[in-house]
Amino acid sequence: MRCDISRFVIRITPLLLLLICVPSFAQHEQMQMPMPMPKQADLARDWLMQQASGTSENPSAAPMHMAMTTYDKWTLMWHGMASINQVVQNEGGSDKLFATNWVMGMAQRPLGGGQLLLRSMLSLEPATIGKRGYSERFQTGEGLINRQHAHDFFMELAAEFAVDIGHHTVGYIYAAPVGDPALGPVGFPHRLSAAEMPQAPLAHHLQDSTHIASSVLTIGAKQNEFGLAISGFHGREPDNDNRWDIDKGSLDSWSIRGTWDPNPHWTAQFSTGHLHHPEAAEPGNIQRTTASATHFTTIPNGDWSSSVIWGWNHKSNNDANGLVAESTLRFNMSNYVSGRLEIVKKEEFANTIKALTAGYTKDLFRSRDLLGGVGGNVTVYDDGDNHPLSFYAFVRLRSASEMH
Repeated sequence: MRCDISRFVIRITPLLLLLICVPSFAQHEQMQMPMPMPKQADLARDWLMQQASGTSENPSAAPMHMAMTTYDKWTLMWHGMASINQVVQNEGGSDKLFATNWVMGMAQRPLGGGQLLLRSMLSLEPATIGKRGYSERFQTGEGLINRQHAHDFFMELAAEFAVDIGHHTVGYIYAAPVGDPALGPVGFPHRLSAAEMPQAPLAHHLQDSTHIASSVLTIGAKQNEFGLAISGFHGREPDNDNRWDIDKGSLDSWSIRGTWDPNPHWTAQFSTGHLHHPEAAEPGNIQRTTASATHFTTIPNGDWSSSVIWGWNHKSNNDANGLVAESTLRFNMSNYVSGRLEIVKKEEFANTIKALTAGYTKDLFRSRDLLGGVGGNVTVYDDGDNHPLSFYAFVRLRSASEMH
């Protein structure tokens, strides 16, 4: 046990140094060059700022959990999250100490009558989780069963150009050797409703697993509350044997997504996509269809974010379905209550899986740019025959929002 903990400390040290140094640099830059307030509305800039990863979007009323500064004509931004977690499972489930993490840097400037956005997102999970992933009962994907895989070191490397083309319409093009095509909701690491739950939803590979895809090209437009985007991308999921490189491949898959933002507090999407041989261990194409709605609102000394997400994978020989309802309520500034209800049917398991997660997080450290807290959650499962339990305890550090 002591040897395992020592190896984990060695793995997590670069992450802790990164998260300590980056915000310190950003804070120093902010003191040198405070960012001016926008003087007038800019549809292209506002659209880019609403995005979470790729061209997926949170409600426009939701705060941006990031630090900002300016340099010449550039607006520079960063945000990130790191969570050290211990999972304990009964009835034969395995335990593990691991860390989930990512950091994103963005640079945006006016260009050619529009707005240019450069975005990079990196993760040290290949070191802090490893090839075998972390223990999560009834989770599947990328050749793993009852385990959740680590993210790649390169989660996103992308450039996007957006321009106001008149009639309250923004047109945009997004290109990424590693990125997020127009398929599914905001990926779970960036969903506000999932911000205080470090484990992935059981329906991840039915809903938002393409948030790390290779060779992505997206073209879209948004007029008032309606949006439409079309993507081409490489359908094979990341290589589990080497998560430090950039996977390559031709544009052999496609997706289309429609969005509706009836007001600043709501966003909804419906999407479908054809994935060409996404699983290396199981040849075959998948037609994935998803629908989701996300709501965000502020309350006195807090806020509340909730999502309902449905995903369906259709194969020639079987189908898989997953429904997720999740919510995170922040109250009294530094307290969070989170919950997630899941109902999934997967080919790896004979029965429909049901899971209910409830958790609590408390912020103990607060600065202008960072929030540090401790928390935990418990999940009870129902596989039709048994009711096993999983317990998570974690220490979390993430970037703060302008509303903290």
